[in-house]
Amino acid sequence: MRKTKYSEFCEKIFGKIFLKKEQKEIDEKNLIMEKANIVLECHEYYSLALVNTIILFNVSLIASAILYFLIPHAITMFLVLIIPLVATLISVLLYLYLPTYKIKKRAENIDRFLPYAINFISSMAVAGVSPSEIFQTLSTIKVYGDIQIEAKRIAKEITVMGVDNVTAIKHAIQLSPSKKFISFLQGIIGTIQSGSELNNYLENISEKYLEDDLVERKKNIELLGVVAETFVISVIAFPIFLVIILSIMGFMGGSMDFSIFVLFIFSFAFLPIIYLAFYVLIRSTTSESISKYVPIKKSDQLSFFKEYKSPIFIFSFSAILSLIFIATIYILVYQGVFQRSLYLDLDVIFLVFLFLITPVSFYLHLKHKEKKDMQERLPDFLIEVSDSLSSGMNTFEAIKVAEKGRYGKLNDEIRKMKAQLSWNLSVREVFVNFSERVKSGIIQRIVVTINEGLIMGGNTEKLFKAAAKEVNQVNNIENQRKANMSIYMSVIVLCFFVFLAIILILEQTIFTSFFDLQSKQVAQIGNVIKISQVDPVLLKYALFSFVYVQAIGSGLLAGYMMDGKVVSGVRYACVLALISFFVFKLLF
Repeated sequence: MRKTKYSEFCEKIFGKIFLKKEQKEIDEKNLIMEKANIVLECHEYYSLALVNTIILFNVSLIASAILYFLIPHAITMFLVLIIPLVATLISVLLYLYLPTYKIKKRAENIDRFLPYAINFISSMAVAGVSPSEIFQTLSTIKVYGDIQIEAKRIAKEITVMGVDNVTAIKHAIQLSPSKKFISFLQGIIGTIQSGSELNNYLENISEKYLEDDLVERKKNIELLGVVAETFVISVIAFPIFLVIILSIMGFMGGSMDFSIFVLFIFSFAFLPIIYLAFYVLIRSTTSESISKYVPIKKSDQLSFFKEYKSPIFIFSFSAILSLIFIATIYILVYQGVFQRSLYLDLDVIFLVFLFLITPVSFYLHLKHKEKKDMQERLPDFLIEVSDSLSSGMNTFEAIKVAEKGRYGKLNDEIRKMKAQLSWNLSVREVFVNFSERVKSGIIQRIVVTINEGLIMGGNTEKLFKAAAKEVNQVNNIENQRKANMSIYMSVIVLCFFVFLAIILILEQTIFTSFFDLQSKQVAQIGNVIKISQVDPVLLKYALFSFVYVQAIGSGLLAGYMMDGKVVSGVRYACVLALISFFVFKLLF
């Protein structure tokens, strides 16, 4: 949130109201704004909030009044009174809580990237770089989240305002929302003032924070396991009982139309909302951002097409095949082979949706698997290069030796590095090109570490070993998550097949019996037990819709829980959805 002409206008109207407080209270609130990275003084922020709240109150009042004018009723009159009040209350609470929320999110972001940023800082310190140069360099790097903002503050005070290192770091301590970052900066101050070696402190604190990060990630994985268990019980097991209860109650004297209506509503309204809620919950317990690639340059349409030309081509080809499939189906309908109905349209929609997303999802999964394989082998490559450099080789010779190793998919990239070095490209350019080809957040960070260390004239072999340590850390976290969550993924998939089997058993036993009774119209039983008149095809599509949505949602979350990639979930979702479709067509 930054200063604009609109915020200045709001400040002119109401700013004086919020300045009628003691200077100490105003300073405290301004400090909160700075910690939240809200580039507004407190009186400007609250003036903006007040104007927006007044506008919202009037808009909601007018909208509810129009509603009452169109539908004059006691309920709409009540809405005219309650909606503006509720909207105003929500706006006030949101603006009051926003600074606290942003402080909390910034602290989490800093803590997440801090172990890796310290690893980078430690690599710089090994080269004898001063703290001011380290923070100035860190302020130009985008791959460490909000740590860049904290580094910019320190670098700005040192370079622009001429403040000494210790004073600038002390000011940063006052403004940082992260307790870990504050502790780290206090350690730097203590080291500088005591005259100790800064690189020794950084090396030790880097080890400590990496270990703490590993422990924290393990806790998150345990929490993710609890979420997975809750998901299995509430979204997998519960719907099984719901389908059985609604079906039996609908047949046995109840309203089957109502039961089918509930199934459709639950399938297309409640289930997607529940899956979305679990997705948000799972995302909040994990830290995929440490693996997120940050584009250095803004991409235009042409570069975007070049980067994603293969997925775009696959999706376009799938779309063409889908159009041919749709045209073929409705030509056959026109010729009388099929009869046009709502159910046929639904079948076409279900299949076309799968035709569109299945090929591209499998392609993206394979590309992710290649990237993962390179990430797994990367530490070994970096350590081998480090060992070669320690023996007196230069970087070109070290990469040439490493090319002979067995690094799976990474070998192709090593050959490209060797070729580019032979064309007299600098080592920095070669690594940057490697990072841009692979587009991995982890590789991007270690390339930044290595390149900045090379610029500063650092100990090259130590740079490569520090980079290997960082990649190993992330690999351990990801592998542990995959090992733990693969069990829950198997349970979710197994429960889906159990659900599908129960539906088929119900159809072959209870449903078949009820349909026989319904068709024969047995008078004796009909006088005792009321058998609802049910459209078998409508019931079939109600159950199929339920299972289809379950397949998509369960597959998505199962894959996402396992490795934090939505594309993995799409792969499982497509397979389960196709299985459910053909099972209902062939066996139901």
